[in-house]
Amino acid sequence: MDKATEYNEAIDVGPKATQTDDRPYGTIAFVLALLSVPGSTLAWDLPLGGLWIGLPLGVAAIVIGVRAHRAGQRVGLATAAIVIAGLMIAQMAVWTVASVAS
Repeated sequence: MDKATEYNEAIDVGPKATQTDDRPYGTIAFVLALLSVPGSTLAWDLPLGGLWIGLPLGVAAIVIGVRAHRAGQRVGLATAAIVIAGLMIAQMAVWTVASVAS
């Protein structure tokens, strides 16, 4: 081999990527979504209904679930958390509209 056809491997001189965030956000989102179920159903008889218990839990589950989904951390649990929390928020919206209409 002469110098014109010699192959040299590239050397990575940049900083190595470190994973600084290894918390199980998918699991946290799923637990919050599961807590939003009784927060939006059983707590409906409380003052303001489930809006002050179930709604914040559902919104937090969606936000953390999307974050986990983007990071690729426990994607299945994150997707389940987003779906469950979305259903609970939709249920609260329907119940609110039905109670105002009646």
